[in-house]
Amino acid sequence: MSNEQQITGQANGHNGIINYEVDVSNNHIDDFKVLKHSETPGIFNQVVDTLKQNIIANQSFDVDTISGATVMTQALLNSAKSAINAADVKLHSVPTNTEHQDVELTADVVVIGGGEAGLVAASRALSLGHKVILVEKNGYLGGATILNGSNVTATGSKVAARIFPEQQDSPEQLFNDVTKESRNTNLPELTKLMVNNIGSAIDFVSDYADLTYQKAQTQTPEHSVERQIELPSASSFEFIKKFQQHLNKTVVKYF
Repeated sequence: MSNEQQITGQANGHNGIINYEVDVSNNHIDDFKVLKHSETPGIFNQVVDTLKQNIIANQSFDVDTISGATVMTQALLNSAKSAINAADVKLHSVPTNTEHQDVELTADVVVIGGGEAGLVAASRALSLGHKVILVEKNGYLGGATILNGSNVTATGSKVAARIFPEQQDSPEQLFNDVTKESRNTNLPELTKLMVNNIGSAIDFVSDYADLTYQKAQTQTPEHSVERQIELPSASSFEFIKKFQQHLNKTVVKYF
């Protein structure tokens, strides 16, 4: 006879209370669900998926926390372990090999950092036929980008031509607007590099990760023309998620 239980509890996350549920049958963890939270979605969704996989694979809450979200994941593990013990569930943990192993890998390109710049750089290298390794210190992809919106400038891109068909814009005009807005504190060489390449970069990421941009609701008033675009969700998590999905289909390795 199956002895099924749904054990609920709460943990103190980084941004507030996290409500969760542990589904157990015959002293076996079947599922770990988060019912409600107020954490940063782009980070939390990735972290909880990894944490859940580790908990179920090990049949234990004595697993490693996730780098970059240590406080939150430790709080979940501690709370869930206490809730399981209080319900008198006797888990049978699965032994895992925790011995240190040296692994030698080879690649044409190694990208350090899995934020927006790192993901695009790795994807660009892959598109040119290179073997790529992507190294990220956190237990999730996105870096600081995951905390931002998706509003970007699209000057010179095919995407901009579609969204702003009547707009007259140019790299030179964008350069002048940036210089004026920054009160001449910008570095002209870097600004020229940006304005002359932002268009092709936008077209690359749009095609590579199947991103569908639209006119941004917020247009910087200091710019002389409307030129800013964003993803439908207005969130950078959509950008990171689609790039991750695409990379998972390729030969890229990331750690």
